Amino acid sequence: MEKGSNVYTPRFCTVTISEVFADRQAACEAGYTEPTHYHKDGWGIAGRARNTTDMRFAAYRE
Repeated sequence: MEKGSNVYTPRFCTVTISEVFADRQAACEAGYTEPTHYHKDGWGIAGRARNTTDMRFAAYRE
C-alpha cells in the first residue's frame, strides 16, 4: 500500500490514500480515527474529516 493508491472500502467506497503508517496507533495519533471497515492483506484504512465535506484516508499495518 502506498500514498496515492485508490482502494475500495466497505464504508466509503473508493478512497485515495493520503498517508501510510506503521500501525493503527500512529494513524490515530495523526487524527485518522474514522473506521472504514477495510482489513485486507495485513492492512487497515482509517479516515479523518478535515471539514464537513472533505475526508482524508490513511493506510496502516495491522
